[in-house]
Amino acid sequence: MNADLSDIRGWVFDVDGCLIRTAAAGGHGGQLFPGAREILNQLHDAGHKVIVCTNASERPPEVYAEHLREIGLPVRDDAFVTAGSAAADHVLAHHPGARVLVVGAEGVSAPMRERGLELVEPGSPLADVVVVGAAASYDAATLNAAALAVADGAAFYTTAGTPWFHGGRGRSLAVSASIAASVSFATGREPIVAGKPSAVLAESLLRRLDVPGSAAAVVGDALAEIQLAHHMGGTGILLLSGATSLSDLDTLPQPERPDIVVDDVAVLHRRLAPQSTRQGA
Repeated sequence: MNADLSDIRGWVFDVDGCLIRTAAAGGHGGQLFPGAREILNQLHDAGHKVIVCTNASERPPEVYAEHLREIGLPVRDDAFVTAGSAAADHVLAHHPGARVLVVGAEGVSAPMRERGLELVEPGSPLADVVVVGAAASYDAATLNAAALAVADGAAFYTTAGTPWFHGGRGRSLAVSASIAASVSFATGREPIVAGKPSAVLAESLLRRLDVPGSAAAVVGDALAEIQLAHHMGGTGILLLSGATSLSDLDTLPQPERPDIVVDDVAVLHRRLAPQSTRQGA
């Protein structure tokens, strides 16, 4: 560990491969990594701001948060951010009054409605904004409406931009990225990513943390979390418990490297214990 964490007051933790070992996005069906519960309690007790963040977008944030509480993680609904809720934050801030077509499930639609955004259905006038999120299934009418709107100039977002999901138990297809790619294939336009490691998500997280970027840290098992930290102007802490190994770092240029590398969240917990105790005193 080669960075000073004494000034960090805002923390963003990845879920899958970081706090939870799982094969499904959002921690579903997973098991806590040793130290996961303890580090969140420790930081809360020290008065730090903590957000748990996932690229999952099929379910609303409160559903994921409730599941994590059921398996022992102290996560409030309002401290859980998904790529879907970050997309809703961004659309509200940057496309006020827009008509939004959601290609996905309630994980995107519900946050949009909560923010008072107007959702449109296939067959309605073309949307001003198209947001692709995860779902168990997609219908042809919605995909057609999305492609027509994007071809006509609608703003185009996806909750994920990488082909694979990693959760510490192998990998699976990132369906939202794949569906967005089908719209890109038809229209020739690439989507803006609302999830990790995008500037869209970085903006949402910094607003919620309400700390300067230099006082924020992002903890996760993928290089996407490190890129997200750098978008935020913060510290990137890589855990070797999921998608990334030490050998993956060998060819990375210095600006893309993590600031800190540790085996897992339990090691980070032990490292922070005396420090957070001092800050909370």
